[in-house]
Amino acid sequence: MVVPPGEGQRVGNVEFLATSEDTPRFNLAVITMKPHREGPEEHAHTAEDDSFYVLEGELTFTVDGEEVVAGAGTFVLVPPEVSHTFANRGDAVARVVNVHAPAGFDLRLR
Repeated sequence: MVVPPGEGQRVGNVEFLATSEDTPRFNLAVITMKPHREGPEEHAHTAEDDSFYVLEGELTFTVDGEEVVAGAGTFVLVPPEVSHTFANRGDAVARVVNVHAPAGFDLRLR
C-alpha cells in the first residue's frame, strides 16, 4: 500500500511493506521525504513503539523536546507516550524505514 503525500500528509511518500492486514504485530514502511520538508505535527503514540532507520539522507528528529540529527545508518526508537516529530532540513532526499509496533498505524493513514 502506497500513501502519497496529500492534504494532512506533509511527510512524503509512505510505502507500507507490512500492513495491519498482514500482521497485527507491526507495520513496516519506507518513507521517502523531499528536501526542506517538515514532517508530522509533534505527537505521541499511546500504545505503540515508533522506530526509524535512516537509509539515506538526513532527518532531524525532535524526541521529548531534544533535537537529534540522524544520518544514514542511524536508528531512532520512540517509546509509547513520548512526543516526537521529524523533518528533512537538508538538501537531499531522505529515505527511512519506519516500524510501528503493534500494527494499526497504517489504518490511521487511510
